[in-house]
Amino acid sequence: FSPQYKATIGADFLTKEVTIDDKVVTLQIWDTAGQERFQSLGVAFYRGADCCCLVYDITNPKSFESLDSWRDEFLIQASPRDPEEFPFVVVGNKLDMEAKRKVSKARATTWC
Repeated sequence: FSPQYKATIGADFLTKEVTIDDKVVTLQIWDTAGQERFQSLGVAFYRGADCCCLVYDITNPKSFESLDSWRDEFLIQASPRDPEEFPFVVVGNKLDMEAKRKVSKARATTWC
């Protein structure tokens, strides 16, 4: 853990190889900024995605409540073939601040 905080400006990109069922899979991870002023960049980054990971702050209920709108916006901009079946992963961050948790694990599980 690093105490340094560096906000994403626009978008950041990372490639990671993982082995799943004895197959090497290359993940292309796009980290897009959560600020509203960067939302228009979404179309360029979301098209062709096979999955979307939405991240919320466990100490900030408003960030959790925004997940639905982020999902809806992603589906509009990405235009997947089957929006109803498109896979989303939800991740709560800032787990090192458990004492300040405002979004319970049970509540987070209901989103899934």
